[in-house]
Amino acid sequence: MKSVHKLFVVMVVFSAVAVALFSQSPQAAEKIDKKEIQKIVREYLVQNPEVVIEAIEAYQDDQKNIEKRQFKKTMADNKELLFGKDLPFTGNPDGDVVIVEFFDYNCGYCKKAMTDINKVLEKDKNVKFIFQEMPILSPSSSEAARYSLASHNQGKYFEYHQALMKMSGSKNKKNLEKVAGDIGLDVDQLRKDAASKKIREDIEKSMSLSRKLGIRGTPAFVINDILAPGYMTYPAMREIIERARNGDEG
Repeated sequence: MKSVHKLFVVMVVFSAVAVALFSQSPQAAEKIDKKEIQKIVREYLVQNPEVVIEAIEAYQDDQKNIEKRQFKKTMADNKELLFGKDLPFTGNPDGDVVIVEFFDYNCGYCKKAMTDINKVLEKDKNVKFIFQEMPILSPSSSEAARYSLASHNQGKYFEYHQALMKMSGSKNKKNLEKVAGDIGLDVDQLRKDAASKKIREDIEKSMSLSRKLGIRGTPAFVINDILAPGYMTYPAMREIIERARNGDEG
């Protein structure tokens, strides 16, 4: 990226110098050689170092705007996959702020974020949390994701979700089923649903969606239409929620 910035700055300055030369004397500009141009460019940058900073800042702003537009388009094209009513959720179903979390059950920061999520739910009764499985860390992450989505069929997704986030030790089938039994799930039905084609397809849809949105790690949050990758403390989450509520795209 730094080399791109450097090239961009040189092109901007070179263009400015070339325009200046041609405007003053087209004949002189034709005769000037490469070394002279390099000298002029160097002298110009030394005398006007702010141009470099301005050019880089302008380039970065342009890139951010391009990425933001692309993110919004991807969201619009995949609205049902991201915010669909059949997805597991908790909180206010009609909340004015909708938060989608992409997570992995073996992600330490996802476990840590659970405390902050619960605090948001406790303090703000107008927020809806949607959960998107993104099992990227290990095979046991995929196993846990399948069992978790299967619990949604029995109406106990969030209860099971929290139990898995608190769970220590290996997330193998035996342990996943023990936790399920402890919270009153029908374990036989859960096992059957977890192995179903539909559950696997649902997980692949979430994984595909995360790639389209440019999400590369967990946790990652989409708060209304603001992408917030990485772990956030409760105050940071509150700040973005308020921005989203006030229509501030950031």
